[in-house]
Amino acid sequence: MKKTGIVCILLSLLICLAACSGGSPEGKTTTAVTEPVKPTLPTAVTETAPALTEPTEIVLTEASAESLTEPPTTEPPTTEPEPEEDPERQAFYETFRELDPEKTDEWLLSHDMLQNGYSRIYVNKSGIRDAGLDLYTKQGHRVVAIDVPNGILIIRTKLNGSNTVMAIAKKPGRLHLRPAAHLGSYGERIASIAQRNRGVLAMTGSCFNDPGGNGNGGTIEGYCMCDGTSYGSPMGWSFSRFELLESNWAIVTRASGPANASTTDCVEFMPALIINGVKQSPGAWTGSEPRAAIGQNSYKDILMVVVEGRYRDSPGCAVNLIADLMLKYGGVNAVNVDGGTTAIMWYRGQILNRCSNPNTPGGRYLPNAWVYR
Repeated sequence: MKKTGIVCILLSLLICLAACSGGSPEGKTTTAVTEPVKPTLPTAVTETAPALTEPTEIVLTEASAESLTEPPTTEPPTTEPEPEEDPERQAFYETFRELDPEKTDEWLLSHDMLQNGYSRIYVNKSGIRDAGLDLYTKQGHRVVAIDVPNGILIIRTKLNGSNTVMAIAKKPGRLHLRPAAHLGSYGERIASIAQRNRGVLAMTGSCFNDPGGNGNGGTIEGYCMCDGTSYGSPMGWSFSRFELLESNWAIVTRASGPANASTTDCVEFMPALIINGVKQSPGAWTGSEPRAAIGQNSYKDILMVVVEGRYRDSPGCAVNLIADLMLKYGGVNAVNVDGGTTAIMWYRGQILNRCSNPNTPGGRYLPNAWVYR
């Protein structure tokens, strides 16, 4: 009886276990029992010193370089002040605008011409036999005289292969037409008229009565005004008049009526070369002859031109070539004046051109002359 009860108790326990696993003892499957996997132990860690390498050069970009510099200060950077323009030099090149500053400075320094400053420059190689200076204008013509105290620049060139001299006078208020001392009886040579009137520069003025080429310059042809005093009578509408006004501007008008109310000095001849900046027709004046002309440019500079003529090496030229020359220097108004043996220019005691008559190197007796004092 006791064994049977023990068996019954064991069976009851088995039934209970089967019920707890969700299956009957007959349908129970058994899971293979395996040994638990032993955990893998971590590999022992050993410290290894890193290999020593060369330091890498750091290349600074513009941005990184700026970040490494000291912060900017509030004070502005110190710069060298620009040298101030020499007022004398500035005035010189504003007046003598025909000269290239760089080339002229080089020439002046090489010839020790600046010892007394720009305002005292004076060099004169304008004589007939002088070679001139190794200095040229911007227009390409040889300079033969620079006279800063009197505001005069003189150049030489060739027109139609003929010797040509042009004076550029910077102070038009110094220019007047001066009569011969005994006008009405006989004339006076240009050097005498200039020196008697304290002139530094002079050239041909009015034409005169010259029967058979034997006139003595005492009788003026046409009308002229000498520093406000009138002489003669107008030549007529086919001639032109060059009038210098109180304002120091010059105009070209017909030689038929009275002079402008503000005119101080004037001469008449033909043809007009330039009027208000426009070149005029030369008409019949196209032959190769000794020539003389007077004009003015847009800066009020007076332009005086004389061309040698009737020489084998200098035959003369047509008047239109003089107009072209004046236009290169800014000419706005100009007139051809009496040429031939009266075409003469004088500067500081010497004649600058050969008279077309070799027997009268000082030129003929003239009724008047343009004198720049």
